[in-house]
Amino acid sequence: MRKQGRGQFSYDVFKAAYDSDPKLQEIVKNFDQEVINLKGDGSTDDLPATQGGEGDSDTVSQMAKSATDLGKSI
Repeated sequence: MRKQGRGQFSYDVFKAAYDSDPKLQEIVKNFDQEVINLKGDGSTDDLPATQGGEGDSDTVSQMAKSATDLGKSI
């Protein structure tokens, strides 16, 4: 955060946030007073798989057409 020019957390503030927020615990692999390590690509295995199929691309295509269809409104 120091290099980003944004606000900084002290270790105690981050530890309190980590201890009280399960969502933060899900993305942080480990941390100490100097470094916070986030879970990497290997953590995506813990996420539920989505069911995809051929119909999905048709649905997205139809949604895109609907969103850009101006019809006679112009």
